[in-house]
Amino acid sequence: MQFSTALTLGLSLIAGTQALPSEERGIKSVHFTFHGGPASYELYVPTDGTWVATNNQISVSIIDVDTAHYDALSLCTFKTPGPQTLVGGVTSEGVKTITVGPPQPVTSVSCRAH
Repeated sequence: MQFSTALTLGLSLIAGTQALPSEERGIKSVHFTFHGGPASYELYVPTDGTWVATNNQISVSIIDVDTAHYDALSLCTFKTPGPQTLVGGVTSEGVKTITVGPPQPVTSVSCRAH
């Protein structure tokens, strides 16, 4: 009887852990690749709300979200010099992308866990 109760409790804990979105399972930082024409650069941003300066002035048109199972479009803020529209997508290879319109430098990024 005790084994059955312990087994049920253990399986419940495992199932509960697997049901949580990945943002709540400990993603500590998000990896981005910013593309502007033939140029690109990479940036890691913690998910603690800290603003991270990009220190790059290329005019960004596409941002690859290289962290699996993370919704950067809704959980991150991208500062640019002017107004921008961000549109999410997925490449044929399965990479999540954010299109920046009109293309412009991204000056800093902040992300949160959930």
